[in-house]
Amino acid sequence: MFENIVLGIVASFIWFIFGIITVKLSKFYLLKNPVKRLWKISDPKKLIICASTSTKTDTGEYYRPATGIGQLRSLGQIIESLAKVYDVRIQNILLSINQIQQQIENDLILLGGPKNNEIAKLFLDKIEPFKIVHQIDSTIYWKTSGTDVVYCGVTKDKKVVKDYGIAIRMKNPFDTKKQTYISLFSGCHTYGTIASAQYFTEHYVKKTKGLKKVKENIFFLVECDVIDGFPIDIKIKEFYEF
Repeated sequence: MFENIVLGIVASFIWFIFGIITVKLSKFYLLKNPVKRLWKISDPKKLIICASTSTKTDTGEYYRPATGIGQLRSLGQIIESLAKVYDVRIQNILLSINQIQQQIENDLILLGGPKNNEIAKLFLDKIEPFKIVHQIDSTIYWKTSGTDVVYCGVTKDKKVVKDYGIAIRMKNPFDTKKQTYISLFSGCHTYGTIASAQYFTEHYVKKTKGLKKVKENIFFLVECDVIDGFPIDIKIKEFYEF
């Protein structure tokens, strides 16, 4: 009788441990692993998030730099995704006016296009020979067909009603060791930036689930309508990976 009780306790304990392991593995593969495969960040402690410097306010004593609402909303999307796996350091969230110097070799996330983000401009110029995508000011050029397909936001009555954005996640071309990744979210206008970050973190992440191999270099362009300052009906227009 005593042996049966002991065996029952041991069996219950084993099943309890098995249940804990199963829950942890399920959480990892269903929630954490897709996010890790999405961002491919090698060292979260050194991750740099660099947002556009959209404006400088004269306070009377000094010029105070600030970013725009598009970068702010995009940052919210990105932090929500990253926080599922990584501890993001607030001190590593910078404006493009800050000198990142050798930190350009770290894992980077760039918010905003070349018009107001100097690091984004350096990055886009660096990868231009790939003939995939480029941006000059508020115009995006998709190049994979051999001829440039031009995308510009649409305005009506001084309001943006349609916008386009690009998302890039690839090996960091500035890293001499080729170990880090760089991600860029940019738009013709601010809403395209939000749309590209939203699509990447909410929709593209689904492709990283399971055992299917995820390409190292991903480029896509999204289109969205804009209503009351928010991008809606976000959909893929162009896509390329290798």
